[in-house]
Amino acid sequence: MKFTVVIPTWNEDAQISSALKRLRQVSQQSPLEIIVVDGASTDATAAQAREWADQVLVLPRANRGEQLDAGARKASGDLVFFLRADCQPPDNWQQALEHFWLSTHAKKVAATAFTVDYGSGLALRLASRWANSRVSWRGAALGEHGLCTTPEIYRESGGYPHYACLEDLGFSERLAPLGGIVLMPERIWPAARGMRRDGPVKDGLRHLWLRLRFKLGASPDELWKAYGGL
Repeated sequence: MKFTVVIPTWNEDAQISSALKRLRQVSQQSPLEIIVVDGASTDATAAQAREWADQVLVLPRANRGEQLDAGARKASGDLVFFLRADCQPPDNWQQALEHFWLSTHAKKVAATAFTVDYGSGLALRLASRWANSRVSWRGAALGEHGLCTTPEIYRESGGYPHYACLEDLGFSERLAPLGGIVLMPERIWPAARGMRRDGPVKDGLRHLWLRLRFKLGASPDELWKAYGGL
């Protein structure tokens, strides 16, 4: 089974080389395709990614939904795994996903998501539990969960909406009519930079405010500009 990993980037030159190198190290090297889609970074992200990625696409603007969609439409794998540049997937991510997707399931499945682990400490553990519960209860997965689906399901869903932010929730809504999002027990470790900088409570309230403003009619591009590319 061939995997395509799609990674959207924007000004990640401080860590993109190490992130892609680790991904190569923990992955079965073949068959594996890594597609990095850069959103007009002003640093050396795209140049550094070319050393490790099979394809590096550079779009004229930073728009995470558009970047994810562009990568998915170039994918040649049997499964498409969407991964944030600052997320560390489980070492056995390929084996876990392959085993799941080759198994028979009683209910329709549209995508899988790994269990996020933001780290130790009560506040971070509670934030992890809240994020994971939203997948199980509401079928809403964050990009930090490492969503995985088939190219066929992706196309049928309409793919990622071209939102600069909140694209993950929009994609979850598009997947819902096609089946559930299954939360897998293997853990993925997001850097959660905003959460670590501002604390889980402040960061969580900011994201709730973002979603409320979106529901009230604010555009994702407007929200992205206002809140620094969340």
